[in-house]
Amino acid sequence: MTPPMAGRSGKSRKRSKTPPDTLRPSAAVPDDASRFGEHLRRLALGLTAALIVARAYWPSEGMTEIETGAQLPWTFALLAVTALAVVGAMMERTLRFRFGWADLALLALIAAVGVSASGALDRRVAINLAWQWVGVGGVYLLFRNLPRNRNESQALAGALAATAAAVSAYALYQVGIELPAFRAQFEQNPARMLAMLGVNAAPGSPEYEQFVNRVLYSREPYATFALANSLAGYIVGPLVLGIGLLIVGIGTRVAQGENTSRPRPTILSLLMAALLVLAVLVVLLLTKSRSAFAGLVVGVAILAVWMAPRLGRRAVIGGTLGLIVVGVLASVGLWQLGLLDREVITQSTLSLRYRVEYWIGTWRVLTDGNTWLTGLGPGNFRPEYRVHKLVEASEDIADPHNLLLEVWSTAGLFGLVFLLLGLALVLWNLFGPARSGTLAKAPTDRPVDSEPTTITPKSARALLLWAGLGGWIGVILLGDLVIFADDNEGLIRWLILGLGWGLAVALAGPLWARVSIPPVALGAAIVATVVNLLAAGGIGYAPVASMLWGLSAIGLNLREDRPVGRLRELPGLFFPFTAAAVLAAILGTFYGTVSPYWRSQTLMNRADALLAQRPTAPRQEDLDQVGDLLDRAIAADLYATRPYLALAELELVAWLSRGAPPEDAVWNRIERLLDSARTPPRDPRSLDVRMARLNSASRILQARPDLPSTARDRLRAIIADASYTIATELAPTRPIDRARAAEALAAVGQFDRAIEQAEIALDLDARVPHLDKKLPNATRERLIASITTWRSAKDVNDPEPADESARSAP
Repeated sequence: MTPPMAGRSGKSRKRSKTPPDTLRPSAAVPDDASRFGEHLRRLALGLTAALIVARAYWPSEGMTEIETGAQLPWTFALLAVTALAVVGAMMERTLRFRFGWADLALLALIAAVGVSASGALDRRVAINLAWQWVGVGGVYLLFRNLPRNRNESQALAGALAATAAAVSAYALYQVGIELPAFRAQFEQNPARMLAMLGVNAAPGSPEYEQFVNRVLYSREPYATFALANSLAGYIVGPLVLGIGLLIVGIGTRVAQGENTSRPRPTILSLLMAALLVLAVLVVLLLTKSRSAFAGLVVGVAILAVWMAPRLGRRAVIGGTLGLIVVGVLASVGLWQLGLLDREVITQSTLSLRYRVEYWIGTWRVLTDGNTWLTGLGPGNFRPEYRVHKLVEASEDIADPHNLLLEVWSTAGLFGLVFLLLGLALVLWNLFGPARSGTLAKAPTDRPVDSEPTTITPKSARALLLWAGLGGWIGVILLGDLVIFADDNEGLIRWLILGLGWGLAVALAGPLWARVSIPPVALGAAIVATVVNLLAAGGIGYAPVASMLWGLSAIGLNLREDRPVGRLRELPGLFFPFTAAAVLAAILGTFYGTVSPYWRSQTLMNRADALLAQRPTAPRQEDLDQVGDLLDRAIAADLYATRPYLALAELELVAWLSRGAPPEDAVWNRIERLLDSARTPPRDPRSLDVRMARLNSASRILQARPDLPSTARDRLRAIIADASYTIATELAPTRPIDRARAAEALAAVGQFDRAIEQAEIALDLDARVPHLDKKLPNATRERLIASITTWRSAKDVNDPEPADESARSAP
C-alpha cells in the first residue's frame, strides 16, 4: 500500500508538469459539486436568453418616474441570474471568462452613465435609467462569458433573430387587423378612444387634428414598441444577419471540394430561411424608417464585399441584383395595398431637415455650461432641449436622434470616447484577420470546443426552447403584457408572438443547424444597427441596446482565432469569490438606490387602490388614509416628485369634497407641497410641477369665483408666475405657452410683460411651420385684440409725465 504522504507527493509532482493556468479543479473537489456548478451555468444561460427575449415584448421608451421604474425588475432579474452564474463558478472552483479591450470600454461607458446620473437634476429618472444601462451591460457580459462553445453562442444569436422575427409577425398582424380595427373604433366613438388613450385635445384643435392623422392615415407598425423607428432599429441587425446566413448557405452549397464539418444546406432549408428573411424585410419597409433602410444597404454591401472572393464577382453581383429586385417587388406590392406611399421618398429631405434641427438644438445643449463634459444624465435630455430647441423644430424630443450625440449629452465627453472606442474595438476584432499561431503561443487558451463540458447541438436547441418559452414567463412576471385582458387583446398578442417565434425557429432552424455564422455577418449586422442609430437614436432603450451589444458579444465569442474570443480560466476559489464580492457591491448599490423607489411606489399603489373604491365621492376617512400613505411615500423616496404631485391633487380633491369652503386656504398647502416638489434633490426645472401649480390655482378659481379679493389676487399671481416661468424658462419656443403667460400677466395688471409675451407669441406663431404647434385661431385673434386693450390699460395705469418738472411733481 502506498503511504498517504507518498500518494499526495506523487499527485503533486504529476500536476506540476501542467502549466499552472490550465489546471482543472482539484481532485479534492467532489465531482458532483463541479457538475452542479455546470448545471447552474446552463440554467443561467437559459434564463439570460429568456430575459433578452422577454425584454423585447413590452415598450421601454417612457421617460417618467413610473415608466422608467417599470423597467427595474428586468435589471434585478439579470443581476440575480449573474449571481447564479457566479455561484456556479464557485462550485466549479474556476472562473471562466473571455476578455478584450472592447469589454473594458463598454464597462467604462456604463460607469460614465452612472456617474452622470449622480449629478442629474431629475435624479429619480436618471437612477432608474442608469440601472437599465447596467442591465444591458449585464446582458453583454453574460453573453460573453456564459457560452462555452460556438454552438451556445450561435444559439443565443438564434434567440435574438427569432425574437426579431416574432415582433415582426406581430407587426404584420397589427397592420392587417389591429390598426384597421382601432381606426374603426375611433370613427365610431372618438371621445371614448381619446379618453381611453389619455389624449386631452379638443375637436378642431391642432393637437386633435394631428392625432386623427396619426390614427386614421398612419400605416406604420410599431409592434411591441412605442414607435415604428424603434421597431426598425430592433430588426435591422437581425435582418442583415439573416441575409448573411443565406449568403453563407448558398456559398457552402455551391463550393466544390470543400471540407465541412456539417452537411451542406438543402435547397428547401434555403428557401424556408429566405421566406423568413422576406417577412422581416417587408416589416422593415412598412416602418418607413429611412435610417434603417440606410443601415440595411450598408450591411448588405459589407456582406457582398466580404463574400465576393468566395462566390465570385458574378455571383455576388447577381445576388445583390436579386435582393434589389425582391425589395422593389415587395415595395410595389405594399404600394398597391396602400401600405406604402410616395412620401417615403418625397419627404426624405424633410425628415433629414428635422434631424438637422434636432442636432442643432442638441449642440446648443452641449455648449451650454459643462454639459459637453459631464452630460445631463439619462432621461434628462428633454427638459434641457426644450430650452434650446429651434423654433422650427417639429417636437420636444426625448433623445437627440443620433447615437453619438445621445451618449455625449447623457454621459459627457468620456462617455462618447468610451462608446467610440468600444464600437471601434468590436468591429476591428470582427473584421480583422485571424491571429496566426496564437493558440500555439498560448496553450492555456484552448479552443472552446475542447472543453470537457461542451454543449451539443441538441442542447443548443434546448437553449432556444428556454428562450422562447422562458421569455413568456419573464414578460408576464416583469413586463406589462396582460394575457387575459377583458377584450382578449393580450391573449391574441401572446398567441401571435408565440406563433411567430415558433415559425421563425421552424423556418430558419434547418439552415441554422447546417451553417456556421461568420463573425463578419455579425459585424455587418452591428454596422447596420449603428447606421440606423446615427439618425434615429434609441441607444438608451433596453431592447435596441441589448440587440446591439448582444450581437457584439456573440460576434466576439465567435472569433476563436483571436484572443478576444478564447475562453480563459482562473482556477481556485479566489477569483470566483472576487467576482462575488464585486456583484455583492453592485447588488447593494441597487438595493440602496432602488428600494426607496419601490417602497414609495407600493405606498402610492395602495393609495390609488383606496381612491378607486370610491372614485366619485370618497369618504373623509378614506382621504385621511390616502394622505397618510402619500406622506409615507414622500418620506420613503428622497428623489421622487410624483408623491408630492399626488398629495397636492389630494388636497384639492379633499377641499372640493368638503364643499370648497372659502375660509380654508387650501392653495397655501398646495403651494408648500409643490415648492417642496421642485426643491433639490428633486428636479427644480420640473415642467410637471409648474403645470400642477397653474392647473390647481385655475381649478380653485373656477370652483369658487366668489372667494375674497385677496384670495383671488393670490391665485391669479400664482397662475401668472407659473405661466411666465413655463414660457420664459422651461419652454421658450412654444407659442401657446407665451400666449397663456400674456393673458395671465394681464389678469394681475402686469401689462408691460403681458404685451411683451403676446408679441413674442405672435412672432413664434408666424415662424412655426407645424400646424399642431401654432396658436388656435381663436387664441390668435383674442391675443391680437387684447394687445391694443392692454396698451390702453397700461397708459391709464401708468401715464407718461409731460416734462421733467411733471415727472418730479408729487
